[in-house]
Amino acid sequence: MKEFVQAGNYYRSLSEDEKRDLIESIASSIFFLEDDLQRDVLLLIRKVDNTLSDEIAKINNFTI
Repeated sequence: MKEFVQAGNYYRSLSEDEKRDLIESIASSIFFLEDDLQRDVLLLIRKVDNTLSDEIAKINNFTI
């Protein structure tokens, strides 16, 4: 899907500091969601970029 490609391209264009800020922001935003909802969000984010999804999951001690 075009939306995921564009979001992935944008994410990969960020500096390392900007990526870290985004990862931490998303991780804190979804931390208190129920596991099934957190998994759904991470699976959508995985369509944008695998590393982004993996880093968010790692911060939240969550396995996809």
